[in-house]
Amino acid sequence: MTVTIGINGFGRIGRCLTRIVSAHPDPGITIAAINDIATPDRLAYGLRRDSIRGTFPGTVTARADQLVVNDRTIRVFNHDRPERIRWAEEGVDVVIEATGRFRSGEVARRHITHGGARKVVISASADEPDAFLVMGANQATYDPARHDVVSPASCGVNALTIMAKVLLDRFGLHSVSTSVVLAVQGWQKVHDGLVGASRNDPRLGRGSLESIIPHNYVVGDLVRHILPGIGEMMFSYYCVPTPVGSLAELAGHTDRPVSVEEVNRAMAEAAAGPLRGILGYDPDPTVSVDVKNNPASCLLDPSGTQVTPDGAVRVRGWFDNEWGFSHRLLDLARLVGDRRSETTVTAGLGLWSLA
Repeated sequence: MTVTIGINGFGRIGRCLTRIVSAHPDPGITIAAINDIATPDRLAYGLRRDSIRGTFPGTVTARADQLVVNDRTIRVFNHDRPERIRWAEEGVDVVIEATGRFRSGEVARRHITHGGARKVVISASADEPDAFLVMGANQATYDPARHDVVSPASCGVNALTIMAKVLLDRFGLHSVSTSVVLAVQGWQKVHDGLVGASRNDPRLGRGSLESIIPHNYVVGDLVRHILPGIGEMMFSYYCVPTPVGSLAELAGHTDRPVSVEEVNRAMAEAAAGPLRGILGYDPDPTVSVDVKNNPASCLLDPSGTQVTPDGAVRVRGWFDNEWGFSHRLLDLARLVGDRRSETTVTAGLGLWSLA
């Protein structure tokens, strides 16, 4: 079946979602409506021209309250609050909340209670959603009766969780520490600013092009929430001045000593099997720009795998923080938007088991 979605916020993620859906003849997703505070002609321009993704490979035009993308009409709303958007008028099943502003599960739920949608997927690490669901890790815990507002956490959490899932299932994993090196984000400043996107840390208001900026983001708490078998974690997070392409590293101890070959083989088998499309594997020497437009949550870099005789292990993965995450948002929208999930889909998914 086809799931009908609405996109609230036509920023970096909203435009990536539209590009992905528009590029596939049968994506299982139809975009019926977009809400943004910008006018349709500005939305059309932003979709046609993109400094990272390039020129849109199709046609985009604007009308009074519509975008026409590859001859498909998309309704455009122009409201600043979720409760004002009439999603039901356009038959929207699932709203992808992509503004970055409405991260609260309580506020995002207004897309349902006021707008008439059935489900909401928040494109960020939300505050108190009904569930955090990471595709390839814990999506089978989705309960359509209880989970109306869900979040896949963040791009970095997805990359780390997928690598951790393989290690945990194959070898056991504990005493974990992680590090994420993230390309420039849309909420960062070009020049130093004292207000705005500081998120209670003044360093996040500093100019994004001049510095490596630490970010006190609790990525470890979310990975542990999704994979509780890992236990306590330490973590670090850095924003760096590159336009696209990010890096995740995860270190810990396995239940027994393992070899580099064992770890890389486990990752390659997962990438070719149950985690196909979610975990990638590339033996070529990789730098950040090489992962641009890669749809995986994580591209495992086997050259980064290290082990010690006492069972310590370290793995490295690359990810396109916009493109891969947008693919997972669409995967999650298909899951929660499929009415069959009320009786069959969840039972049929099963948690990935790589043992």
